Amino acid sequence: MADPRQRAVALARLAVAYARHQVRRTIRRPPPRGVGEVRTRYAADHFEPLTAEERELLPEMSRCINCGICALVAGRLGQAYLPDLAGAYLRPLHLLPAASADFDGPASADLAEAAAACPVGVPLPAVAAIVRRLARA
Repeated sequence: MADPRQRAVALARLAVAYARHQVRRTIRRPPPRGVGEVRTRYAADHFEPLTAEERELLPEMSRCINCGICALVAGRLGQAYLPDLAGAYLRPLHLLPAASADFDGPASADLAEAAAACPVGVPLPAVAAIVRRLARA
């Protein structure tokens, strides 16, 4: 059984930590209210929300199992490895401009072929369009 003094010290530390948490919670700025305030707060970081159409595609975009079949069909597009594209919209936004440049021009035909070969149906052209849009933000 634990020493009663150790238990009292542990409870005191817990009480101090909880009190500190409550004080910080009351001092901090309140969470953003509404889309306008969120956009204003994160504008300097170039965070852009997904559109309603893009959000509808999230389940399809999230199905990638990294099997690499798309890469076998289309190979490498610039510096991008196609199995990495399926989750590219989740990456830090400062990395997206480099990825978006790889999907311009003749790469769109390769993306369509790769998407057709995908066993789980990841819409690679739509993902590339989202990456392009977020990279411009």
